Amino acid sequence: MPEKSFAAALKRLRERAGLSQKALAAKIEMTGSYISQLESGSRRAPRPKVITRLCKALGVAERRLQELAALERSPPPIRKRLERANREQGRVRRTRDRLLVTTLFHMARGPRVIDPMAEFLDLPPEQRMLTGRLLGRVRKVKSLAEAERASDDLLAEADDKEREILAHVLPGVLTGSAPSPSAATTKQRLVDVHADSKRSADPEDSLELDPRLGSADSYFVRIADDEAHPRVEAGDLLLVDPERTPHGGDTVVIHRDGRDFVRTWHKQGGQVRLDATRAEVAPMRMSEDAFDGVVVLLLVRALR
Repeated sequence: MPEKSFAAALKRLRERAGLSQKALAAKIEMTGSYISQLESGSRRAPRPKVITRLCKALGVAERRLQELAALERSPPPIRKRLERANREQGRVRRTRDRLLVTTLFHMARGPRVIDPMAEFLDLPPEQRMLTGRLLGRVRKVKSLAEAERASDDLLAEADDKEREILAHVLPGVLTGSAPSPSAATTKQRLVDVHADSKRSADPEDSLELDPRLGSADSYFVRIADDEAHPRVEAGDLLLVDPERTPHGGDTVVIHRDGRDFVRTWHKQGGQVRLDATRAEVAPMRMSEDAFDGVVVLLLVRALR
């Protein structure tokens, strides 16, 4: 559970970084006694610039320490209002972060899932690196329950903006219909695998999947060709959700002329533009009402 005081939070972050008070002080050009006073609470929380330096030295996001420091510097009447607001914001953030860690946990352990989101969703390089580092941390956790309990530590290097980005691009467990962490269950459900996105024939297979990934109507589509190479190759499985409404930049599958096409969804006025993975392929255009594709939540790379 996150600490309620700046002093306790600073001490925990320093110890987790493996730094002594003297070593941390040296990194921010202060004295060891200054750090000791901050951690004991005998000195009031420092100003934002100093907290920024502390967090940089510790290699952590500064949001939590900045919030705690601002709270402690506020007059009592304002502090009470801030505490109420922070409790509500904290509840929302904790739910998001636990579900985000849950997603990373299953990404790291799912059968045949190889870095399923970084390249697939065209994350910028810095977000790819962050996703990789977070996956590395989550892989060391032994159970889902442990991951959810340790979500604050596991996501420490991602600031609030980066967490929001990851919450948007990672599989759809963070939608309004997602269950709360307290209702989470590790029981898997079987999800059908179809040869095309129209489900024109009986399922050819099924895979076990965490029930929080997508809606109950989600299913896998096995891609038949390399039309969307290198993002998606023949044999890859795409988890799609017909209940999910596409938003700008979402990856979608649309069925035309007996084939599935993987495209990126964009809205332009009342029109939809579906961009191909390769620049030389012309985009598809249609009215928003005419779009009958499905949104992709997850890529499962086929064994080569």
